[in-house]
Amino acid sequence: MSDNKALLSQDEIDALVSFLKKKEKVGNDVLDQTSIDRLVEILNEAKANEEAAGGSGRFFGNSVISVEQDIAVQREQCVLLYEKDNKNYAHIICENVVTGVRHEITPECLNQSCLVEDMGESWGYAIMPVLFDLAAMRLQVKYSADVFAKVCKDYAECMFGDAKKDLPNVYLPTAARVLDNMDK
Repeated sequence: MSDNKALLSQDEIDALVSFLKKKEKVGNDVLDQTSIDRLVEILNEAKANEEAAGGSGRFFGNSVISVEQDIAVQREQCVLLYEKDNKNYAHIICENVVTGVRHEITPECLNQSCLVEDMGESWGYAIMPVLFDLAAMRLQVKYSADVFAKVCKDYAECMFGDAKKDLPNVYLPTAARVLDNMDK
């Protein structure tokens, strides 16, 4: 394959998307062999990078973490909580409010598709609000405004020494994500 790593043109991308969605035939005048070679090379590199990353801390947000037998039950009956222990370490807890069953969500859980019990990992003294929100998204459960405010205040206190400090946006999920994940 060529060493050319140039991006595909918009016409080539449109033709590829159309082909993948509708199984249309694409002529050489739109997506030539060089473009196909570039696409295959880019996809192979992405796959190799993903395999090399393995469990290296990348969070994959496109699948659900299953803690209940039925994901519908999980969505309807579970909430995300934020707690501190006697050592002042932060914990994310997914609690089924009907049964009272509680599951601790560790950093490694965000890399898995199901609950990983007792990995010996911890979040430390605070959890970045964007990661708390990511946990809610991956679990497909809601959290309350009070819980999210507690996460933000605790993180601000830990990072800046002031619980009332406005956090920079880099530490926060988008407003749309918060609205999607917050219990109404």
